[in-house]
Amino acid sequence: MFLDILKSLKINLILLLSFIISFLFSANDKIEYYGNWPINHNKQMIIDNSNTNKLDCPTGIGCSCLKNDECINNFCAKDLRGNRYCGLKEGDTFPPFEAIDQYNEIVDLYDFANNEGKYILIEMGTVWCSPCNSLASWLAWGEEEIKNKPFWKDEYNEIKELINNKEIYFITILYEDEFRDNTSYDTAYEWHDTYPNDLVPILVDEDKLLHSIIRPTGIPAITLLNPEMEIIQLSTRGLNQSFDKLLSILKNEGK
Repeated sequence: MFLDILKSLKINLILLLSFIISFLFSANDKIEYYGNWPINHNKQMIIDNSNTNKLDCPTGIGCSCLKNDECINNFCAKDLRGNRYCGLKEGDTFPPFEAIDQYNEIVDLYDFANNEGKYILIEMGTVWCSPCNSLASWLAWGEEEIKNKPFWKDEYNEIKELINNKEIYFITILYEDEFRDNTSYDTAYEWHDTYPNDLVPILVDEDKLLHSIIRPTGIPAITLLNPEMEIIQLSTRGLNQSFDKLLSILKNEGK
């Protein structure tokens, strides 16, 4: 009888430990990405302290507005067509975003927040965009077609070195495929297959959520974030502003 009780207690203890371990793992959301992207277990702190953590209307980022106080971040912007919307500005936290990557996993952008001083470049692009392809082929293969573009500067070679040395993060987000249709996992997979680079996550903006928020007017449109996911340089067109800003910051930091 006594042995039966001990056996029962042992089984219950094992079940309890299994439950605790399972709970802890689920609380940390994810243990590892197939693409070896970073994991940030303090993401909730970013969300709690963010001024852009609301995307639904009214007042959410990307929603229509008439004046600043109608937006969660107190910024009613105007696009090129004259439409007013709750837009992003320098100093804002980049809005929360989860998307499928080239390995068919859902990736949380906030996992790239870090305490290692790594800045983050976020590229908005499409498959049909010629400069986007040139940029990707330069990053993947070292092809120099992009260096013939009028916007190119020789100092941008340092950007590639920073990515390859894992000193910064570069993330590509595609919102249209070659037919100008919405993107899917296949888009990310094929892009990575064409321009393989294990250091660059390829995410798909399937429903054009980020596109509706950033509203790029010329692509690639690259935005620079600090390690806390705050916007340092918001760009709706091109790469020069963010590349120049990053190199200037690193120079001032003595890097």
